[in-house]
This record gives sequence, C-alpha cells and structure tokens, in this order.
Amino acid sequence: MRILITNDDGIDAAGIRKLAEIATKISDEVYIVAPSGQRSAVSHSITVGRALRVRRVPFPVAVRAAYSCSGMPADCVKVAVQALLDKKPDVVISGINNGHNMGYDSVYSGTVAAAREAVYQGIKGIAVSTWKEHYVLVDRYLETVLRDAINRRMLTHEVWNINFPACGPEECRGIRETLPAPFPRYKDVYKMTCVSENEWEYALEDEECEIAGEHTDFYAVAHDYISVGALECSVLRDIKKSDVDGRK
Repeated sequence: MRILITNDDGIDAAGIRKLAEIATKISDEVYIVAPSGQRSAVSHSITVGRALRVRRVPFPVAVRAAYSCSGMPADCVKVAVQALLDKKPDVVISGINNGHNMGYDSVYSGTVAAAREAVYQGIKGIAVSTWKEHYVLVDRYLETVLRDAINRRMLTHEVWNINFPACGPEECRGIRETLPAPFPRYKDVYKMTCVSENEWEYALEDEECEIAGEHTDFYAVAHDYISVGALECSVLRDIKKSDVDGRK
C-alpha cells in the first residue's frame, strides 16, 4: 500500500513527523509532499499563474522520499498525484494538524482540503488533527484508527476526519463516530482599532460557541472522546446525484 502524507503546517512541523512515524508502521511505501511553510486556514486554495517549486529534502523519519512544495496543501496532492510520483497513492493522510478541525471550521482548513483534494483525484482522503501538538493519545491510538479508516469502505465523496482530544490515556473515554457540528467552534468577534480618519484595523478574537449535541465532533472531543467521522465533498456528491437522476 502506498501512502502519501501532506499537511498545512509545513514540511518542518512536528505533526507531520509524528504522522510519518505512525504511517511507516502501516506501510513501507510512504511519501511526503508538504508545503514549504505554514499554510493554515487556506482552505482549498491552489496556485495559478506561476510554477510550483518542488524540492526533495532530507526528513527525520525513514520514508521513501520527502518533498517540499512552494504551493498550498491542495497543490501538494495535485502535483504529487499528477506529476511527481510514478504511481498513484492508495491513500492520502493529511496532518497531524496543530489544532482541531471540526464543524464548520473544517471548511477553512488546509489540512482537510488536502484530504478533499485526494478524493477529487479518486483516492481515499483522511485528515488528522489534535490540540496544540498533544500527542499522548496519538501515540497510543492513531495507528489503530488509521488502519480502520484505510480498510473501511467509504462513499466516494467522503473524507474521513479524525480529531484527538487534549487529555491523557486515563481520561480518554474511547473512540466515537460523529457528525460535524452545524456551526463553527468559535464566533468571529473583531476588535476594532482606528488607524486614521479613513483607516481601521480589525483583529479577530475568537469567542467559544456552545457545545453541540452528543452526536457531534465538538461534543465528542470536549468529553474526551477521539472523534472520527465523514465529511462530505458536496461537489462530488451533487455530480453523482445528477448522474443518477439523468439516468432515470
């Protein structure tokens, strides 16, 4: 099995090293193509109008090859699948993100977008996130969770989204399959500063929303469960639905 790893925190991030350590326990064909630097919250942006610069780089984990890419997370998947690798990967795993990607917030995530791009390329996509490099539960459970996700039969328009709570193994209550909460985790609150008569600065300050119902990712992580669940790639879902409707 061939695994492609990427992220949105950059090739030098601690999370991608941790993910590579665990992925190499699952397969001896692990490749990395990741952004050259921080690309958080870029969603599904791609690079147009200029060439991508891809460079093979040394990596602290023994993978087949690691590459730094000047583009966005979605670019990394696209260039890896379409040009860089000699064979299509079986699965793309994106992460481990330094922060949760749940509810509506996953729409903004470059981590989730890379997994979504994999699905657009006809490959299983998995996104993994935890809270601020909290890897205690990751070390214990991620290999098992990934093996299950890789072997699981999923709809062709779904991304598998995994979020770890910030607790120790003793407090972890298990793994819970969830749905994304129907709102963001934080409200957008802007603090305004007047720069001049015709210019202002607006600094975004997060304010927590309520915790959603027991079936949601927010609730699971807040109550010390590992949250796993499917996110829909609505474009593919709608295309496939229109194909079916057109055949009726």
